[in-house]
Amino acid sequence: MTLHPDRTASVAEWSSGEPACLRALTRGEFGRVLSNDRRRGVVEHLIAAEEPITVQQLVGWLADAEDETTALTTIHELRQRVHVALCRTHLPLLERYGLVQYDRERGQVSPAANLREFESVLEDVDLERPW
Repeated sequence: MTLHPDRTASVAEWSSGEPACLRALTRGEFGRVLSNDRRRGVVEHLIAAEEPITVQQLVGWLADAEDETTALTTIHELRQRVHVALCRTHLPLLERYGLVQYDRERGQVSPAANLREFESVLEDVDLERPW
């Protein structure tokens, strides 16, 4: 399965073979999923948190870390872009891989089983390597 770091896989890609959330992730899959700064930020915040995190908290942390505001882009616009990207792309992908549990109705994100399994190898994954 080919997984571009900035998009979710297509239905055809997901339907070929066993769903990722039902099997253990390989180190390579884990690295590819976390090759995106926003997804990596979500995972790092979830590992550090002791309770579920709201999407709004994640948006604030990630937007502050990016800090790409200019005369043409306000912090509000940046936060909107981060929010849309998280809700439409990054959180569903992390959920599909069993790394997070995303409660859309409550707007909360919590760690899932696969995230705990990879917590110890998170620092060892070579995230700078091109995929």
